Amino acid sequence: MRLTRWRLSLLAVPRALARHATLSLGRLAAVAVFVAVFVAAIGGMGAAPVAATANATLTVEAGLRGWYDPGDHVVVSAHVSSDELFEGRVEIIASSGAVVSKDIQVAGGTSKTFLLVASTSIDNAPLEVRLFSDDDAIVASKSIALKVAESVELVGVLPALVTRVGSLPDLTTMATDAGRVALAEIALDQLALGSAALDVFDSIASTAADIRSLQPEHLAALLGWINRGGRLLLDDTGDLSALPSAWRPGPVGWALAGRGEVRFVNGKASGGQWASIIEPSGGSASEVGGFFGTTEQSGTVQEDLARRAGVKLPSMTPLLVPLVVYWAVVSIAVFVVLKALRRLTLAWLAIPVLAALTAGVVVWYGQQWRAEGTPAVAVFVDGYPGGGDGVATLLTFSRDGGLAKATLPAGWQSDSEIASIFGFRTIVPTVKPVGDATLLQVRLEPGQVTTANVVGPTADSGLATRAVVQGGKVVGTVTNNSPITLFQVAIFGPGGAETLGTLQPGESSDFSLSARPIPGGMPRADGVWDGTSGARVKPGDIAELGIWTNASLGRVLYPSAMVRAAGWTTKARSGIQMSGGLSTTTVLTSVAPIEFTGRELPEAAVRWSMTRSPFSQFGNGTADTVYRYVLPPNTSTIQRLVMELPTGLNKIELWNGSGWIGVEATKGLLVVPANSVVSGVVMSRIVNDGNFFPADLAPVLRGATAKDPT
Repeated sequence: MRLTRWRLSLLAVPRALARHATLSLGRLAAVAVFVAVFVAAIGGMGAAPVAATANATLTVEAGLRGWYDPGDHVVVSAHVSSDELFEGRVEIIASSGAVVSKDIQVAGGTSKTFLLVASTSIDNAPLEVRLFSDDDAIVASKSIALKVAESVELVGVLPALVTRVGSLPDLTTMATDAGRVALAEIALDQLALGSAALDVFDSIASTAADIRSLQPEHLAALLGWINRGGRLLLDDTGDLSALPSAWRPGPVGWALAGRGEVRFVNGKASGGQWASIIEPSGGSASEVGGFFGTTEQSGTVQEDLARRAGVKLPSMTPLLVPLVVYWAVVSIAVFVVLKALRRLTLAWLAIPVLAALTAGVVVWYGQQWRAEGTPAVAVFVDGYPGGGDGVATLLTFSRDGGLAKATLPAGWQSDSEIASIFGFRTIVPTVKPVGDATLLQVRLEPGQVTTANVVGPTADSGLATRAVVQGGKVVGTVTNNSPITLFQVAIFGPGGAETLGTLQPGESSDFSLSARPIPGGMPRADGVWDGTSGARVKPGDIAELGIWTNASLGRVLYPSAMVRAAGWTTKARSGIQMSGGLSTTTVLTSVAPIEFTGRELPEAAVRWSMTRSPFSQFGNGTADTVYRYVLPPNTSTIQRLVMELPTGLNKIELWNGSGWIGVEATKGLLVVPANSVVSGVVMSRIVNDGNFFPADLAPVLRGATAKDPT
């Protein structure tokens, strides 16, 4: 899926915090001694040794045959061959410096392929893959430069469908003239890595038999991917009981599934008709493409975690006082006194003694700071029927220095591009699978603090929502089906947000929101939550705006034609464990489609996304702008569809299944021809004439009303 993340600038910790948090006690003492005696100690850090003889070779591949969307996770395939028994590990170093590692063993005279999941950056930086022997010597190193999938749809095909097709073309062209299609088979080993391993795919094609045969962990990965916006294309209408009932296509041939879709393609995939069934996709982080979509910038997750963890940074005043006193004593008092006594040679003794005393004061003060604090984690759960995806940010530190470890559930992966070391990016976490779990570890100096972002499968959030358009309102009910009490529950929809309060297990609350969308780019979380670090925080408030901001970098929080319910708790189990425990705050969320009744389809019930733009991250400045609209499945009673064009736009092109047809508007309104509705999808194109068209001013598709001209 196309994915855009504003990582470093949005989540950067304030500079003063960043500087202070990385000052370990050893460094503070060293600074004091340096000021006292004006001597610098120069040391070197040894690099990993290089193996004298290499008995193994390494070849690598990443993404879909090298294609990817910047910001997505990609699967890296490391192929290791050896003439003799080889034991060691494979490591992937992301552009942030974070490491994904896997211990390996290859029998002599054989080859073996190992799959790892790595996060990528928006700056198209290469991934570094290294092969180490068991004595930490580097045997081989490869740099992978990935290809940005600009106007390329990346499609995965499950094994049974591959068998039915016979062979997959490397590349083909979409019938809509919106770019090319790259296809590749998805191995079940890749599904076992979790939904993050499917990020690279915009669409996945399969048979009903493929879905029926998936193991629970494989199915969970697929459902999580669909929920975040993936498009599942089913070649036949066989047994789909493995899918949630609401996600199974009915007679109309398609179903809305979270932000994604499940569609029947009626044998066209096995017939090799890829061009006709693959449509352009939008972004999993933005409906308007590229860098335009992130709207929540209401907090910083690292600041929230530091506050909750009780990590208190040392004040500079107690650190500067002994240094200033030392300077005054050494430069003035000692000189004057010893000169008066005519014993200046005693300065060689007095200065080191005073330096040691000063350093001792600094160390003593640092001990008071580093004796406090508890590791903390903030978790965002995006639930769907029967499961969910989690985004967790973990803050840990070391009082005495050494290796800090956290155990994560199986299938969790590094999301390192959002991870941040408080101003010290050369110390980074390592994530590695260990048996039925995932181990996160990072080596810290005494007093150092770090955060790491990880993603993985979770249980369902337990929030069930029903939303319907009535008049100019979106009304409905949120029910807490989880076994825990949820606090500060809120509902988000097209026209804003509403606070629902506390929901006990089994309790429901009604809501009413405006159906008229608010302008794009406006944050909404700070309208219902003050945040635990705000001046207006009230007793019992546990909402942390930082985690909401963090989650917005990797997913659409407020998707069109949907509502999102969210509630907060400190009782949910994340599955993340640390020795000595850690405090956890979780926001449980889920989305639900906005339904409608009657014959007039409201704007609020039509899903849309910008799938091509010359100004987005994936554009080249010359492409046309393409919008894709998805109608609700129950649209058989709609008489007419109309499209409202923004001011300044008088003509648009519509896709009719075989070509683009120009349609002119009258007073900004045009009637959509019936043949431009193809399997519940309407696609419009604005030809690039060199004028900048604002990304969020999308043409509006809705049902015609009695007031519209005939």
